[in-house]
Amino acid sequence: MIQIKEGASIENPRGYEPGAVEQLRRLLAEGASGLRDPRRENFYEIEGAGETYYIHISPISGNVVLLAKWLRQSQDDCASAKQLVA
Repeated sequence: MIQIKEGASIENPRGYEPGAVEQLRRLLAEGASGLRDPRRENFYEIEGAGETYYIHISPISGNVVLLAKWLRQSQDDCASAKQLVA
């Protein structure tokens, strides 16, 4: 479980919409489940309701940097997309 430290900020260098930053803040405040990036220390994927956030958490300050955000596809969508590939 990943939680944001008290007083830590969320940096948004790529300029995602404010709603995305607030959703990430809520997820981290509640204690979001996340996957650690096995190749990069302090980098994580956090899953929201319909999207995934890729973040870095500073080990010194606890600040979070939102690096990427994408919509998640359901398993059914992925399966049907495989049938469309030639």
